[in-house]
Amino acid sequence: MINSFENYLKLGKAKRKTPDFEEAKALLEKSQKRLNYAKEKEIAESSAQFILEDSYEAIRESAQALMSVKGFKPYSHEATISFIKDFYKPDFSDELLHKFDRFRQLRNNSVYKAAPVLNEDATEVLKFAADFIAKVKILLGNHEKNVLKETFGTAKLKTNTQEILD
Repeated sequence: MINSFENYLKLGKAKRKTPDFEEAKALLEKSQKRLNYAKEKEIAESSAQFILEDSYEAIRESAQALMSVKGFKPYSHEATISFIKDFYKPDFSDELLHKFDRFRQLRNNSVYKAAPVLNEDATEVLKFAADFIAKVKILLGNHEKNVLKETFGTAKLKTNTQEILD
């Protein structure tokens, strides 16, 4: 069960840090590369667990990008999901967060128990990761737009926003 993010902070499973937009962009870029790598693989019985693990990791990295921009660092996968739930509730439905947690559990079983992964689960997490990362890109783009607007005004905003989206 996923607890409140405040609980994970108290337990030391997440910590406050200086907000870092450059780190967030780097994490998001890495998550996209990892997802692209997973997409290149054919889903088969012999590859499903690796595709699931890489797809989940791409989701987690993109979620961590959102944490970085708000000034937090996770030390638990559950803390990452809890952060998304508490800070981005309007953007990520309970159903979506439930799937994120389900994929966390499947990945955990695959990595630590060598549990097999169904082709259907690998296919589902691959699609989920693509949708999740696309949403994070929009959220980070909106964050940068707001920061640029506050700092430089509207003229500079259009140039920098296009650079992010390219």
